[in-house]
Amino acid sequence: MKKCASLLFLCFGLVASAEEDPSYWSYHPLHVGANAIRIGRANVTDGASGDLYFRKTSVFTDILVPVSQTSYFFPRVEWNMFSLDWNKNTKFTQNHFHYLQFALTFYSIGLENWRWIVRADYNLDVNHFSDPGRYGLFSGLLWGAYQPHRKWHFHMGALGYVGMEGDEIWPVIGADFAPNKKWFFQFLFPLNYSVEYNISSKWRLAAKVRPLKERFRTGAKEPQPRSVFSYSTTGAEINAHYDLPRRLEIEMYAGYNLGGSFYIKNQYGKNGLWTDLGGAPYVGASLNFGF
Repeated sequence: MKKCASLLFLCFGLVASAEEDPSYWSYHPLHVGANAIRIGRANVTDGASGDLYFRKTSVFTDILVPVSQTSYFFPRVEWNMFSLDWNKNTKFTQNHFHYLQFALTFYSIGLENWRWIVRADYNLDVNHFSDPGRYGLFSGLLWGAYQPHRKWHFHMGALGYVGMEGDEIWPVIGADFAPNKKWFFQFLFPLNYSVEYNISSKWRLAAKVRPLKERFRTGAKEPQPRSVFSYSTTGAEINAHYDLPRRLEIEMYAGYNLGGSFYIKNQYGKNGLWTDLGGAPYVGASLNFGF
C-alpha cells in the first residue's frame, strides 16, 4: 500500500511543477528510483513459534505523459524482491521472491476543486512468467480528493486486489489539514497517517504510521507446493524527507513495527495456517531521481 501513497504524492508534485513551466523536459518527466525496508526479528505467536525477518527492495522507472493541461498518465515498471525468513516454517523453504510490477496511473484535475487518480497494477513472479494464472496479482485504486477550503482536502475511493486465490477491497477515506505552511496533518485509510513539519522549502520531518501488506506464492518443489503467503503489519516511525522539486527526492525513516499477522494457505487457498507477529524495529529509505 505504501507504494501507492508515495507514487501518488510524487504525481501531485510533478503536476504542480508542470503547471508552472510550459516546457515538458524542464520538469524532468522521466524518473528512476529505489526503495528498501528492513524489519528486524519478530516473534511468531498464536499457534506457531519461532522468529520472522522481513525485507523488501525495489527499483522502478516511470514517466509523465500529458494528455491535456489537466490530465496525465504515469506508466511505471518496478522490480520487487521480498526476503522472508521464518525459522519454524514447515510449509516452505523458499525465502526470496522476485516480482515485476507493471502499473498505469491516470491523474486529473479537470474537475473544479477535485483531484482524481485511477491506478491499475499487475504483479507477476519473474520465475513463473508462463503461469500468470497462479502467480499474477492484479490491484486497483480509485482515489478522489475534494478541496472545500484552501486548508482542507477530503478523500474518498476504493483500493483492492484479486489473484493468488484471494481478493479484498477496502474503502479509501480520510482528510488532510494544513493550518499553515509549516504543518500538515493527514489521516487517509488505509494508505497514510502522518503529521509533517516543514523545516525549510526542501526538508521536512514527520511522524508516520506505515501499513505494510504483501502477498506472494511459493514454487512447486516445496513441502506444501505453491503455498500462498499473506503478510500484514503496521509500524510507527520518524521520517526525514528531502525534496529538490522535480529532480530529487530522498526519504529516510526508522521506527518500530507494532506487529501484525500472516497466513499460509495451500495452492487452492484452503487449510490456512494463521498466526500473529510481535513487534520489531525497522529502518528504510527511498530515492527518486528525475531526468
